[in-house]
Amino acid sequence: MLYALVAVVVAAAVVIAFFALSPKRAEPAAAPSPRKPPEKSPSEPPPPPSVGPRIETRAPRPLDEPDQDTQPNPWVLVTAVGRTDPGMKRKNNEDALLVLEDHDLFVVADGMGRHAAGEVASRLAVDTVAAAFASGDFGTRPAPSNTPREAARLDAVFHLANAEVFSKSQEIDTYRGMGTTMVALHFSRGKERAAIAHAGDSRCYRLRAGALEQLTVDHTLGSMGIKGPSASVLSRAVGIEENLEPDVQTTAPAADDVYLICSDGLSRMVTPEQITSILTDQEDLDAAVARLIEVANQAGGKDNVTVILVRVERAPYLAGP
Repeated sequence: MLYALVAVVVAAAVVIAFFALSPKRAEPAAAPSPRKPPEKSPSEPPPPPSVGPRIETRAPRPLDEPDQDTQPNPWVLVTAVGRTDPGMKRKNNEDALLVLEDHDLFVVADGMGRHAAGEVASRLAVDTVAAAFASGDFGTRPAPSNTPREAARLDAVFHLANAEVFSKSQEIDTYRGMGTTMVALHFSRGKERAAIAHAGDSRCYRLRAGALEQLTVDHTLGSMGIKGPSASVLSRAVGIEENLEPDVQTTAPAADDVYLICSDGLSRMVTPEQITSILTDQEDLDAAVARLIEVANQAGGKDNVTVILVRVERAPYLAGP
């Protein structure tokens, strides 16, 4: 009996030891709870909202940047017609004109000098201007401060033309003393701005809302207060002296303006009232130019007559209904 009880106790001990020493069965792992994003400190700014692609803004371009005149959407369009006529008294035509529509540039020059030197001077001046705009080379003269690019360009080409005409007059005896008046009109593409430069008594007018205004002041002794026969003597011109300071100004063109630049062969023969009447009655620029020259010749045609008319129009996509 005692042996049987001992055997039972031993067997129980063996069983308990077996289960105690055997490896434990792995329990299935509980699904991990989703992790919460770390909370940001109150001082950290929140992320910006999603607003699509970032758009960078740039500062306005300065007036003298080289790509200023390549804007695809010009504010105004200009149409021009020019013509020159020898008049009724002169054998040679010493006037010259330049119409560069690609640059919205228009020039009239009225030469002076013996032995046809005036014809040489006016042609040399406008050719110099044309070459500068064609090449983009306006020389090394620094632009006047706070000057719009169009005005700075005109100032530069007047100095280039003056240097060319003066130099030629010093090289050849028959050209000595030659010179030329000159007036230039240059519009800015994409802006409400035009520049006007002149030296001498070639003029620029503007017809606006039926009223004619002379925008240039003649460089003559008369404009300085001198009376009598000397009043018409020029006080300034291209090529007469080594140095020249043209008058340069800017103006704001408006739709339907008509600008007139001309030699004194027109302004001495045709009154402002006649000019106003012709420009008002003749909508066709070619017909208006022909009529102005005709009236000048009918009045005596004492000098060569050169006229350029420029009409300003609002770009079609900006025009109202």
